[in-house]
Amino acid sequence: MVEFLNMGGYAVFVWGSYAIALGLVSILYIKSTRELSKLESKLVKKTTRSEEVQSLPQEI
Repeated sequence: MVEFLNMGGYAVFVWGSYAIALGLVSILYIKSTRELSKLESKLVKKTTRSEEVQSLPQEI
């Protein structure tokens, strides 16, 4: 098991690469979910505003 974790002497590079990749994927996930939340709230506001305008009496 120790030999596997040592990766033939390249463990620092291999495990470091995994750590960097995991960190970047985590950052991408967090930023994407925040952006999705912002877009969803904008869409709800826009939809609500559109429904309010449509419910107003229209003058001919």
